[in-house]
Amino acid sequence: MGRFRKPIPAHRRYNASMLDREPSDWLRVRRRGLIALAAVALCSGPGAIGDVPLPSETPAEVVVSGRTSTVRDVKVVCTGEDVPKTFAAAALKNTPRFAWYVSRHYALKTDYPEPKARYYLTLLELAYPHYVELFGREPDGLDRRRMAAVYASSKARLAKALLSDGIVWDFSGGGVTFESGYNCAYVYPSGSLAYHQRYILLHEVTHLFQMALAGTVHNTPEWFYEGLADAMASHVYDSGAGRLTLRVLDKPTTINFLDEGLRGFRKNALTFEGICKGRETLRGQNVLVAHFFLSDPERAQKFRLLRDEMMPRGGHDRAHSSKLLQELFGPWPRVNAAFAAWRGRLQSTFHYAEWGWEQEADTLWSYGYAEKGRLSRTNVYLAPGERPEHAPFRMDYPLQPPSPLVGPVQRGTAEPSVGCLVDFSRNPRSGRAGLGMGLVEEASAADGGSGDTFLKVLIEKEAQLVIDGTDLGMGLKSFDFPRSFRQAAEAGGHRIGMTVKIASAGLEVVLRAGRAEAPRLSTFRAAVPIDEARRRRLLRRGLAILARDGSHGVTPYVDDRRRPEPDLAVPAPANPWRNPGDGQLWMLYRAAGRLGGKAPRSLLSLKQRMLAAVTKAPAAQREALAAFDKGVGAVLKDIQACGADRKAVGLATMDIGRAIALREPDGD
Repeated sequence: MGRFRKPIPAHRRYNASMLDREPSDWLRVRRRGLIALAAVALCSGPGAIGDVPLPSETPAEVVVSGRTSTVRDVKVVCTGEDVPKTFAAAALKNTPRFAWYVSRHYALKTDYPEPKARYYLTLLELAYPHYVELFGREPDGLDRRRMAAVYASSKARLAKALLSDGIVWDFSGGGVTFESGYNCAYVYPSGSLAYHQRYILLHEVTHLFQMALAGTVHNTPEWFYEGLADAMASHVYDSGAGRLTLRVLDKPTTINFLDEGLRGFRKNALTFEGICKGRETLRGQNVLVAHFFLSDPERAQKFRLLRDEMMPRGGHDRAHSSKLLQELFGPWPRVNAAFAAWRGRLQSTFHYAEWGWEQEADTLWSYGYAEKGRLSRTNVYLAPGERPEHAPFRMDYPLQPPSPLVGPVQRGTAEPSVGCLVDFSRNPRSGRAGLGMGLVEEASAADGGSGDTFLKVLIEKEAQLVIDGTDLGMGLKSFDFPRSFRQAAEAGGHRIGMTVKIASAGLEVVLRAGRAEAPRLSTFRAAVPIDEARRRRLLRRGLAILARDGSHGVTPYVDDRRRPEPDLAVPAPANPWRNPGDGQLWMLYRAAGRLGGKAPRSLLSLKQRMLAAVTKAPAAQREALAAFDKGVGAVLKDIQACGADRKAVGLATMDIGRAIALREPDGD
């Protein structure tokens, strides 16, 4: 997604099939009027059409907490035909039936209605602080100009928008970002999933941000600009809370780069060196390289040194980036081994097995109409009998509060249990949804196999429970709900909680429905016997989330030892560890890097003290900041006397000065 090509030269931009001749003056005026009428129709909400407001006049208030942003207020103004000032200079033009909208940092041209334009600009403003954290600084000139994106409602409409800007290019993907004076991201919805449509925009704007900083992405290798864009755009969105979490490694929705990357390494075990030297790679493998850099406190600091050395250079130089990598991370054999060990500890929780699923916070919403009558399915690689352990890279997105409709779940016990909340609210009393258990993945029928097999525990049309053990040779059993339970489900918003226990005597299912605030929930129970061989399969094999014939929400509850996030309404620095000393640590790394072997011991000691605190509790992080305040004066003196080159000493002194300044605004 988002391959970069220079715009086609002017003499090739048009052909007779597109524009037969130059329009006459009256037709040109008429077209201008049609554009204005279209803009009026698009800009129907609050925000009047008129002069483009300054960026300061369209503030964006978001609460940043680690990798998550929550919206407070984002002001969006429709400017109609008035083209905002952007990093594209005068390259961008109006397009019939499109209108311009602006927020604090972005300008969007789109033919979508105003609510959709506001939605996408709010999404980008939620992402903005994380782009800044990723690239280390803000683009210059944002007090007077914005970054530009075009989001068309179809491929044909995008072709018209490109043509308005003098570009003819046919592409199969959903997005492209042009440089060479354009510096604009062009996007259309190449798929129907809302996740994918957000992902495309977030991906392309990652490229756009890099262009706004450096004028190009081609001063960095492909693993860098594509790996970072795909890693950054992998997200979880919670529309109810107005909350966006970026750089999510392990999530269920397609595109799942963790799943793709690990499967790719099983087929072609490329080394870190092979990927960074640009041999044939999968995008998932590039994403894992990006996360390898960004997921470890020390590697993240060294990656910043690498980034800032590569980006200002005038051209893409693989040899230079390879040399820098080895200087910072060690010789290839060492870094190859470290990368292999790191990815060897990773596990993908999810596999997108059968169309089609969205993710909304912790809930998966099905499209429910897979081909040939199959169930929509997402595999969950968490076996009920497996002992759960906390893993920081598993489901690394905010944990939602548990539903009172789902009972306690626990894995790794003698009689483990799993559960889910099934939501029929978008399609009441229709279709089926629930869990699969005892998942065995086989070759597909097309490849001579029988396909994946599993036991199905489904709620059918809010009217009955179906336990389908056909794949396991157990047959199918159904249990009708009494009227009182159906009424309770309707009163509770068409939501039913399911808890499934693998008991010693059989499979026990408990369903709950009703209003969460009610004194008592309505309960329905059913059980089927299972023999020891089938029980062992259910204990040892993974799960699946299932749905069919409608839009159903399924929120899985599996004892995965995820830890709830701190209060996301409380601001915290935009780094994965919410470390308040991240800026100071970065400046210490920069100063040490400039001085090389002449770096004084006091600087290196303070750097290590702050590095050791990154992954610790907030109290330890604050103690490290206090140590910085106490020791930074001595570090400055030692830098002046270290005997390094005068220029290096001057730059290192400036770095320490910036680190000190980071503490001045609030003095904490």
